[in-house]
Amino acid sequence: MKKIFITLLIAIFVIPATWAIEPDSIRKNLADMDSLIHMVETNYAGFPIIMKKGFDKDYLTMKADVVKQTSDGKMDIQQAVCEYCYWFFSKFDGHVYVDCQTFFDNYFTKCHTRYAELFEYSPKPVSCKVNGDTWLIRVPSCNGKNPTHQWLKDATQQYLQSGCKNLIIDVRGNTGGGDEIWEPIWPLLFDHQPAIKEYTLFRNTHKNLSFYKRILNEYPDDDIAKLIIDNCSKTQDEMVSLDDDTEVETYQVSPLPQKAAIVIDKNTASAAETLVRFAKMCCDTTRTKVYGKENTWGAQNSGNIIGTPLPNSKICVYYPTCISSLFLSENSNGSSGLSPDVRINLPFPKMLTDNCDEWILWIANNL
Repeated sequence: MKKIFITLLIAIFVIPATWAIEPDSIRKNLADMDSLIHMVETNYAGFPIIMKKGFDKDYLTMKADVVKQTSDGKMDIQQAVCEYCYWFFSKFDGHVYVDCQTFFDNYFTKCHTRYAELFEYSPKPVSCKVNGDTWLIRVPSCNGKNPTHQWLKDATQQYLQSGCKNLIIDVRGNTGGGDEIWEPIWPLLFDHQPAIKEYTLFRNTHKNLSFYKRILNEYPDDDIAKLIIDNCSKTQDEMVSLDDDTEVETYQVSPLPQKAAIVIDKNTASAAETLVRFAKMCCDTTRTKVYGKENTWGAQNSGNIIGTPLPNSKICVYYPTCISSLFLSENSNGSSGLSPDVRINLPFPKMLTDNCDEWILWIANNL
């Protein structure tokens, strides 16, 4: 297997000598920032690739500015952590974020729409006929709970037995979970091999590997943890491919659906973006199209995230341990998300719950 070697550019930030005389709160804030910077630079899977793409100078400028303002007491720790993480979130990777209200109130909304403030927005699982030709399956989560994997298997069978020739898969509001939920859907949509083979890279660090060893110890059947630990045991490379060198399974083109639509919004993220991304890679657009008013979230190139609380403030920061090989492309930064094939120019629906809203009716007619 061909190995990928990436040079990691690490900037060493020297804590000022005046630290010892700073107020205790600022000392703690600087300690948290030092911990955050070390964690991201050392463990975030996308970091060495971002630096290699030539963003190192911008990053160093941002980092120095945030730490200086923290040192001067001009930023509290929440703002400093959010500023630092938002640089990654907004430019490269929607999987780098801060689990605090400040981030979601003041930073997240800079590039995401608050749908719940515009209309009744609470997507729920739906499997039903839209009209004589079209069936709707709404999947608002990939976490395996709402809906369950069995629910989606049953919904797929309901569609196949419905007599409908077209299928709409609605992933608005779906912020992700596990890719495996889509297993009943893949055979219906895929009709060719991807033009570019994709593989996953894991950043092989002590912290990241220790996390998956703990997962495997607690859940011995966890396939992802098994794969990571097994592949890392064979090499000391910092970036370890999780690719097994097997070809993508070739499906015979399913007779149903004759036409398929995937409906997205800005809250379509992570594992939900996997469905969209694979549809673009492995589906003929004359048969399967992505519909939406906005692009997806922008977390499609990374995964397998770890949340770590900072030592003093206990603010929890999340970063992905794996990155897609597609991120290696010079022009692939990821934060802008995936674009729809068909832009919906209608107003937002009046209500999105367990109903067939105005968008679904319009798409069904368009199909």
